[in-house]
Amino acid sequence: MVAGELRQQTGSIGIERAKRWLNYSTRVATIYANTDKVFKDLLHFQWPHGGQPFSFDLGGKLRGGDLHDQSFMAEVKSYRYEMDSPQEYRKFVAECYVAFQEKPDRCDNLIWLSWAPFQAQRWHEHRSADFIKKHLLHADNVFRVFGTNSFEEAQSKLDEQVVYELTSRLWLLTLCDEQEGLVITSDHYKHLIAYMGIEEESQ
Repeated sequence: MVAGELRQQTGSIGIERAKRWLNYSTRVATIYANTDKVFKDLLHFQWPHGGQPFSFDLGGKLRGGDLHDQSFMAEVKSYRYEMDSPQEYRKFVAECYVAFQEKPDRCDNLIWLSWAPFQAQRWHEHRSADFIKKHLLHADNVFRVFGTNSFEEAQSKLDEQVVYELTSRLWLLTLCDEQEGLVITSDHYKHLIAYMGIEEESQ
């Protein structure tokens, strides 16, 4: 198996693991992946400039408490160590910016879910307005988001309100194998779902 195929397989396994963990939190009402034929279009978007598509890995709706009936989309990285997480997170922030501009109703909660933290000493800054702007204006993103390679022109086009919205909508979740094992068992989950009087529509 070549490196690209191995990475794709690892990514698919990671998405299934993330889906299971989110389901077993009991706070997910519906969940779907970008490979699901019926729902995949809900996770697909287009860069404003350059004509290239992008998609999130998972999406759905939450239940209970302050999150009840809120939408979410998630990017899953099943890395064992940092690898290229900083670059991928930079892209993720830009994707969230574009997605919110296009379909804000799908962007109540935008989740980066991984098994490895990155730039841990600056972890508290990853969702800050300054960092979001820095990522959007990075050379990797500036043209596909703003249609220009000029930093000054891109900065003038940057929507401060969208940046502000992202500071409260971005989530960074870091799992580990042990944490996955601490969720309720499959049998308990089925009993709980039955007790709550809901169908396993999120499965």
